Amino acid sequence: MKLDVFSLVVIFISLQIILINGQFTCYRKFLKKRELCKGPVKKRTHKFDTPEKCCKTKGQGFYSVRVPTGKKNKYVCTPCSSLITTTPKTTTESPEWGQWSACSVSCGAGWRSRYKQCTNCDMNHFNNVMSQPCLENFYCAVDGNWGPWFGWSPCSDSCGGGTRRRERRCNYPPPTHGGKDCPGRSERVQECNEDECPEDGNWSPWSSFSTCSVTCGFGTMTKTRECNNPAPVNGGKECSGFPVHQQRCNHRQCPQHGGWSLWSSWSSCPVSCGEGERIRKRTCDSPKPLFGGNDCEGSDTDQQTCKLPMVCPIDGAWSSWTNWGRCYGPPCGKGQHRRSRSCTQPVAKHGGRPCRGFRSETRVCVNDKNCPGANDPQWCQWNDWSPCTATCTGLNSMQVRQRACLCPVPKQGQESCKGESFQVRECINVPSCMPAVVSNQDRNVGSENEESLNSTISTTSAFPEVVLDKESP
Repeated sequence: MKLDVFSLVVIFISLQIILINGQFTCYRKFLKKRELCKGPVKKRTHKFDTPEKCCKTKGQGFYSVRVPTGKKNKYVCTPCSSLITTTPKTTTESPEWGQWSACSVSCGAGWRSRYKQCTNCDMNHFNNVMSQPCLENFYCAVDGNWGPWFGWSPCSDSCGGGTRRRERRCNYPPPTHGGKDCPGRSERVQECNEDECPEDGNWSPWSSFSTCSVTCGFGTMTKTRECNNPAPVNGGKECSGFPVHQQRCNHRQCPQHGGWSLWSSWSSCPVSCGEGERIRKRTCDSPKPLFGGNDCEGSDTDQQTCKLPMVCPIDGAWSSWTNWGRCYGPPCGKGQHRRSRSCTQPVAKHGGRPCRGFRSETRVCVNDKNCPGANDPQWCQWNDWSPCTATCTGLNSMQVRQRACLCPVPKQGQESCKGESFQVRECINVPSCMPAVVSNQDRNVGSENEESLNSTISTTSAFPEVVLDKESP
C-alpha cells in the first residue's frame, strides 16, 4: 500500500509528538470514513508505551494525547494501518534511475533520494532527483535530561546538625524508547542547622526532709532540689517551679515553765505586842507549768518583820542541866552529888513569868574513887520516858524507859550489870479515858497505889534517889 506525501507528514508530526511525550492513548475502533477513533482503552488495565503494543492488542488507532472532536466518544487518532515500513524493496522499474539511498535518519521519519542515470546531465537538477519520505524503526530513542531542582526540604532537625534534601527528575525529557538515563544523582543532601540545640533545665530528685526547725511545738522542715538534671544550656528554659518545699512539723508540745502571779497583800501582824512576822503569798499559775515545764523558782511565801509599839512580856526559861558533880561520901560508900541549871534562856523581862521548878537537884551516889571494884560494869543513866501509848489513861496506857550496861562496858569474863534494863509505868499527866467523880477516899487509895508503884519501880531498878534542893522563886 502506497502512502501519499500528506499521510507521511501527518505520521511524521504524530511521531514527533509521541517522541516528545513518550505516552499515547490507544483506541479500540477506527472509523475509516470519518478518520476518527472511538473507545479509548483504560490505562488502569492496559498501559501502552509503544504504538506496536497498542496495535498488537485490540487497538485500531492511537494518538499522543486524547483530542476530542466535539462529538460524543469521537477522537482524533492515527490508524494502526499506518504502522508499515516505507522502505520499498529494491526495484529495477526504470533503468534510468539509480537505487534509493539510505533513509536520512536511523529512526523515525526521514527522506531518501535517488538520481537519474545519465552522463551529461546535471545531477542536481530537480528533474534528475527523486525524493520520498521514509520511516525507520517508527520512533527514535530519546536520552533523558534533568529537569530543574526542586526546592530544599525542611531541615530534619531544628538544631544540633540536621540534613535537608532536594530532588530533580529526569523528565526534561524522560528517557524513552531505549534512551539513556540522566547522568548524575537525582538527589542532593546538605547539612543544616548546625548550631547546638538549646537544652531546657530539669529538676534533680527532691532531697530528704531536713529535721524540724524546732525541738518542740510547731516548726517547719525543708526539702530542696536543683535545676541540674540537666542544667539549662544554649538558651534553654529554666526549670519551672520552686527549688524549696516546706512542710509543717510538730513533734510534741513545748514545756511551759511556770510563772509567778502577783504577790497578795500583806497579812496582818500576828502578834499583839512587840515584833512579829507578817506574810504575803503568790501562786505559780501565770502560767502553770505544763508538758514537763519547770516549776516557779523561789518561795511562794514572803515574810516581813512587823513591830507593834507595845513591848511584849518575856517569860523566863531554864537553861540545860549541868553535868553531875563529884560524889561526896566515904570511899566505896554512898554519898551525894549535885547538878544545877539557871533561868536564863531567856531571862524573864517586861513582866514575864519566872521559870517554874528547881534550880538544882541532888541524888545518891557511890563514891567509887580508889574503891576496889569501881571498874565493874555499871548501868548508864535511864533514857527519858517514852510517849504514852494512848491519849488517855486506862487499859493499855503506859510509858517505858530503858538503860544500858555500858558505864563502863563489861570486860571479857566480867558479869553484866544486875537488875532490869527497862521500866514500865502507867501514863501520868494524861486525862482519864472514863472520867468519873472520885471521892477523897478513892483519891487516897490512888495515892497509895501510885506510891506503891513508884516504890516497886525504885526497888526494882535500884535507881539512885534524887533530892530536889530548892525550887526557883
